[in-house]
Amino acid sequence: MLNKKALWFALYGILITVVFLYLLFPADIVKNKLENALNSSGFILKTESLRSSFPFGVKMKNLSVSSQFSTHAYFRANLFDLQFNPISFFQKKQYISMSGKAYGGIFSGRFGLASFSKIYPPEEGNFRIQDIDLGQYSFIKTLMGREITGRASGNWTFNKATDGYSSGTIDLILNKGTFALVEPFIGLSRIDFNRCDIKASIKNGNLTLEKMEISGPQLDCSFNGDITLADDFKNSQLNLSGEIVIAEKKVKMKINIGGTLANPLLRYM
Repeated sequence: MLNKKALWFALYGILITVVFLYLLFPADIVKNKLENALNSSGFILKTESLRSSFPFGVKMKNLSVSSQFSTHAYFRANLFDLQFNPISFFQKKQYISMSGKAYGGIFSGRFGLASFSKIYPPEEGNFRIQDIDLGQYSFIKTLMGREITGRASGNWTFNKATDGYSSGTIDLILNKGTFALVEPFIGLSRIDFNRCDIKASIKNGNLTLEKMEISGPQLDCSFNGDITLADDFKNSQLNLSGEIVIAEKKVKMKINIGGTLANPLLRYM
């Protein structure tokens, strides 16, 4: 009987402790620590509200992350749940996981950090998106140099190598969208697509496009090759080859693409 009472008192004590931790959660202190961690990496964090989230995290509403040197927001989320792994305090890498709602879709991810005080760049990670509306993601126009619309779903994994470069994989599907062209092609100023499948890998600053297949009402095409990544992404060098099938004219042609993402150079064969 005494042991049962002791057990119930212990459980009651734990419950009361947890309740008080959540009721007395130091939101302002945690918010300042998160802002400082991002500031040390050159980013600015803004959020409408922050509160505790079970079991070891915080939940933020209307979050945005931008650069200290730019007015463009890299990322915005209606809801952002950030969870810390307390066991990783005793490990070589610290781990965080995240999930939330953004741009009409949802996202989730898990990242390994060198330390909680400096969260960028991560040492490793896995990020998944589902039904993200690219038309709402205004930063993509800055990143790519042109507008892309559609609903995106996929997965991105990466590991940071000892030489500073990252290696990883990208598996992405875009549905029902458009891709603006730098200059008209066969009378088109943009390509409308029903579906675009992309599979790629990254190693030593080079993105290998293993497969990019686009199907749409105007044309079908497929590409593969290499993209040498630049600090300004739209200036990345292209070395792609592929095939285009024009539906109405029933014409098939080979094509090579050089130049950069911002100014591609097309050569037909």
